[in-house]
Amino acid sequence: MGKPVILEPQLEEKAKFLFHENAFNLIASDRIAFNRSLPDFRPEACKSINYSSSLPNTSVIIIFHNEAWSTLLRTVHSVLNRSPPHLLAEVILVDDASKKEFLKRKLDDYVSRHFNPPKVRVERLLNRSGLIRARIHGALVAKGTVLTFLDSHCEVTTGWLEPLLSRVQQDRRNVVTPVIDVINDKTFEYRGHTSLPQVGSFSWSLSFRWTPIQRVDREAAEADPTLPIRSPTMAGGLFAIDKSFFMDLGMYDPGFQIWGAENLELSFKTWMCGGTLSVMVCSHVGHVFRTFAPYQGMGNALMKNNKRLAEVWLDEYQDFFYLMQPSMRHVQGGDVSKQKALRSRLGCKSFRWYLENVFPESSWPHPGRLFGRVSWMITSKKSLVFTFNNFLFSTYEAGD
Repeated sequence: MGKPVILEPQLEEKAKFLFHENAFNLIASDRIAFNRSLPDFRPEACKSINYSSSLPNTSVIIIFHNEAWSTLLRTVHSVLNRSPPHLLAEVILVDDASKKEFLKRKLDDYVSRHFNPPKVRVERLLNRSGLIRARIHGALVAKGTVLTFLDSHCEVTTGWLEPLLSRVQQDRRNVVTPVIDVINDKTFEYRGHTSLPQVGSFSWSLSFRWTPIQRVDREAAEADPTLPIRSPTMAGGLFAIDKSFFMDLGMYDPGFQIWGAENLELSFKTWMCGGTLSVMVCSHVGHVFRTFAPYQGMGNALMKNNKRLAEVWLDEYQDFFYLMQPSMRHVQGGDVSKQKALRSRLGCKSFRWYLENVFPESSWPHPGRLFGRVSWMITSKKSLVFTFNNFLFSTYEAGD
């Protein structure tokens, strides 16, 4: 039932030593059954919903690179155990050129012995491609109507799949994410959300952020927890999207490398090119949130990806982005002409429209707002002087 693993004192040092390899407690994970039971954190109203008998099926795509044996297989077992068989077209494990021996022949043997081979299969990339291109490969070989992407250290809970597929069935341009519960990286305790979740946003540096539900959406979310909650962006690791819509959007920018910015790009494309992005409170999936990535060489890739994202999707707000991130002006993002042509062909709306209609509570500039630097100094006459963008706006004399 998602209870924490408490290690004996003599194993704690070994667990700390191994922690850097996966960025979680491997010993704790290895002590948990592949098919452990979990609590049901859905609101009560969700449990009585009767979904259509004609929901579309889905391919669940799980990318992994040197993933731990126990977390990977627990992800797969949870999907098979808690997904209606008629809705699960297949589970595709995309191996992004893992080096660990147990993820080769041993994994193939396990899949053939314990799973229905047509339902679960391993796709292997010969060269390290990174998360983004590995997902594209998974999408291209998928047979399901809907693509559901999961990270390789997740556990789905009861009733997780139907709300996602139902929302996509209503309109193939609806992109959805579950509520992402926390699996503790040290004890593997499953900590479910029992209140309204947060939604996705982004900072001035184009880094993903969690943020409270916008005020304009909160009243409806509180009144009916079964409704989709509008989310300006998504974390990107766990979501469902109609395959044909994903293809229409050009999947991910093929110029992106390894990891990073693909979640914001797909979020912007979804909203600006005719779709919606929502969190479904009736769907809960646990995820091991790691405090660092156990891989090398991702910093430069993220900067290049963000550069391409800004050049294609921010319109006149590029100036603000470069003002806040001056070093990004000198980053080489490569040719983005094809991505701009795709945006034009799709008839996508402007980034200003996105800020005004999808994310009105963002901290990005809006008409009627002032942005800049407030400075102060004490003069030789003991006055306190405040300036805004180097313009004087207030002076206080000593004694005020």
